[in-house]
Formats: sequence, structure tokens, C-alpha cells
Amino acid sequence: MSSRLIKNVSSSIFWDQYYIENDIGWDLGRVTPAFKDWCDNLSKPSKIFVPGCGNGYDPLYFSSQGHDVYAVDFSKIPINRIKKEAQKHKLQINVFLSDLFDLNESFCGQFDYVVEYTCFCAIAPDRREEYINNMFNVLKKGGEFIGFFFPLNKKKSEGGPPFGVDLNETINNFSLKFDLIESFKHSLSINPRVNSEQFVRFRKK
Repeated sequence: MSSRLIKNVSSSIFWDQYYIENDIGWDLGRVTPAFKDWCDNLSKPSKIFVPGCGNGYDPLYFSSQGHDVYAVDFSKIPINRIKKEAQKHKLQINVFLSDLFDLNESFCGQFDYVVEYTCFCAIAPDRREEYINNMFNVLKKGGEFIGFFFPLNKKKSEGGPPFGVDLNETINNFSLKFDLIESFKHSLSINPRVNSEQFVRFRKK
């Protein structure tokens, strides 16, 4: 990593620099296998929100399967890529260049699902409660938060991003707003992260 400082994770310039330097170790280069499996088993078209979407492989796949998808990222570089890919493949997808903590009120109560991967661990740890509240707000009543908590084998005190995630603490914090449906090691986790991530599903209370 270059001389970027931890305190800058709340700046879009910080994240732009990662893409400029191609320092994007979180990027799988394809749809997340567990999310593809989840999406393929949805019984009906749904409205899906993807925070911190990065290069957008997941939301683009969800869109290709007929879902109404909203993808948000702080950096203009991946947002522009998603728009080009959507145009290339003639996909209808709603893409927003926005601070996740400054979403328009029109997002409130709109979504059946939030799909999370490597966004929660990228934000400043002291904003995690705010993140949980925002995800609660964008979901419909009974809507679900789907995702991976990662990395579990790193302490927050070690810095980041990614900032370490304490699984029990995080589930307890989410449980103030959500009911836990399931939490397990997913068989479709990518090999480098098998032992450092947990798949979770929560339902909005």
C-alpha cells in the first residue's frame, strides 16, 4: 500500500487511488460464487441493494437475472466501469456514485435485500453502528441482509482496510435491529478466505 492513511477511508480520493494503482485485493474479478448460488435460488424478481459495490460483478449478475438492482460506491472508477458493462450487455441497473452514509431519503424502505461483501470491513470501525442503521433503513419490513463478515482472523487494532471483524460482537450489534436467520462457513467461500469469513442472513425486525 502507498502512503494512504487509515483516517482517509471516509474520502473518495482514498478509494480512487486504490483503483488507479490496481491495488484491489478484495476484487474477485467475477461474481461471488455464494451470491450467484443465492441469486439463482430466488423465487421471484426482487429489489436488491449492493453497498460498496466495487467493480460490480455481483450487482451486474443480479441484474442479468431480472432483478431490480441498485449499486452504490464511493469511487467513480468502478462506477464508470459498471455503467459501461451494463451498456455493453444491455442490462438495466441503477448505479450511484455516493457516500454510503449520505444516501438520498428515496432509498428508505425500498429493498427486499441488501447484499454485503467487503464494504463493512472497509469503513472506519467507529461508523459500523451507523452502517447497521443505514442498512436497516433501506430495507423493507421483513427485508433481508445477506453477506459475508470478513476478515475474522484480524483484530481491529491492527488497522486497515480491511479492518478486522469480531463475529460475535458484530452479530450482537446487528441483532439490535435484525433477527439472525443463519450464520455459517459457506461451502462456496473462495479458497483464500475460507477460514476468515462467515456467511450470514438477517431479517429486519
